Amino acid sequence: YSGQGLLNIAQELLEGTLSYEPGLVDLIYSCTTCGACELNCKSVRDMEVIDTILALRAHCVAGGQGPLPEHRSEADNVARAKNIYGLPHEERFAWLGPDTTAGDPRVAGREPVARDVTEADVGKTIYFVGCATAYRYPETARNIMRILAAGGVDFELLGPSEACCGATLWRTGQNEAFAASVRRNLEVLRRHGAKRVITGCAECYGTFRGGYPRVEQMDDIEIVHISEVIDRLLDQKRLPLKHTGPDRTLTYHDPCLLARLGEKYVPWQGEIKPYGLHEPPKEWRRGANGVYDAPRRVLQSLPGVELVEMVRNQECGYCCGAGGGVAAARPELAAWIADERLREARSTGADGLVSCCPFCRESLGHDDSLPYHDLADLVAAALADGEGN
Repeated sequence: YSGQGLLNIAQELLEGTLSYEPGLVDLIYSCTTCGACELNCKSVRDMEVIDTILALRAHCVAGGQGPLPEHRSEADNVARAKNIYGLPHEERFAWLGPDTTAGDPRVAGREPVARDVTEADVGKTIYFVGCATAYRYPETARNIMRILAAGGVDFELLGPSEACCGATLWRTGQNEAFAASVRRNLEVLRRHGAKRVITGCAECYGTFRGGYPRVEQMDDIEIVHISEVIDRLLDQKRLPLKHTGPDRTLTYHDPCLLARLGEKYVPWQGEIKPYGLHEPPKEWRRGANGVYDAPRRVLQSLPGVELVEMVRNQECGYCCGAGGGVAAARPELAAWIADERLREARSTGADGLVSCCPFCRESLGHDDSLPYHDLADLVAAALADGEGN
């Protein structure tokens, strides 16, 4: 079950010394692909542990051994309904209401007052909502739109053109289906003139940054998380916040695909020589350059909020248990991992737990003694000139 164990399994399958015995595929899909093993291994030697695990899953799929039935079902849902839940596509933006067009940021009740969050005219900005937020947490989508409009960010939604980012397909080894999603979504974004994509979902963010470049280069589109946008707006004094009282202490959970796995993937082709030397030199993702500081600065900017850290935080943060298809196929394992993380969060003495990923929310948002908050919801509630949900 360890990173090293999965590497050994991959090698022995390739060498023919191991076959697909009963239970082996279940074991291979018990990994949340959170990247912790890769981070620890790279502290000793550069190697691509996560890439090998993902290639192992793709090998299972190519050989007709994988993925697990729950993962096939999600892929069927994406192909048929453009979302992982199989819900009607026409309901993806039902939360906007019948009188609001999908591309109208004035849903927040005020006109944008500036072109973008930077001085440069970089072109169109798209808010990509994502499946989980659109169907399960639409109040967070509305709050993100309120924040963008309040900060004067000129943005649009894709509306009926938006479809699943393909995260589950990628992380369960369904590479052909993932590649089709990538090409379809990039074609839509470019047709809409997108130059920047804002996501409120860590899963979408990490997939755009770490998965899409494996299929097609997208250097023409910048991917930004809402925490980074809010951080810039606060720095530019464009988001006045009020005290919502009473004072409280909050702890922050780093979503894996925003943190360790949030770094941009740079494709490499070449030769691996003795002692791990790569020719030409390879640009490594080491987990340290994910989005760590922005959400923490935002939290510390909220009046009356004190941030306390869990023991395992930032690049050493512990997974919520939802990633890699584990929540769908191994819910009991996902729940065990989530309970471990919640135990650690409670040990800080915090009044609440904050993150910015709908899948982390589903894993960690069931403890009545430690309320879960999405970062965007907290900011929207503190807007000095508006009421968030």
